[in-house]
Amino acid sequence: MSDRTERVELTVMVMVTQEGTDHVVVQERRKGNWDGLIFPGGHVERGESFAAAAVREVREETGLALSQLRCCGVVHWSHTSRAERYLAVLYRAQGEGELLPESGEGRNFRMPLAEFLRASGKAPGMEEYMTCFLGEAGELFAEYDDEGTFPLVRQ
Repeated sequence: MSDRTERVELTVMVMVTQEGTDHVVVQERRKGNWDGLIFPGGHVERGESFAAAAVREVREETGLALSQLRCCGVVHWSHTSRAERYLAVLYRAQGEGELLPESGEGRNFRMPLAEFLRASGKAPGMEEYMTCFLGEAGELFAEYDDEGTFPLVRQ
């Protein structure tokens, strides 16, 4: 067993549906590496569970309260030479309340899931993440280096 300490960054992402419709909550994010169409989410705070982070992040970014929160997958990356890892826990939930039109993350709106799946301009990796959100995969993994990220692989 290695005695090196690995730096781990923990995040969550939530596919929020609207009861009685086929719509999902989408953000058009403008924050650098994750620009494009994406679901709400963010960093897990110290002492916070993944589920609590999902509820908090969605509330902060969209104004919505979540119900029927269900974990549907994990996406993680490991650096090829440095002791660092990035982990995202993915959830599905229903959202209730009035959707904020905008937050510090970008513009929020609802769209039919089928339209989102066909949309161009999704944030990096969203095509692969959808395999977890839709139950086709439970875990995705990739390595990365200073030049970029290798392709995500279903585990």
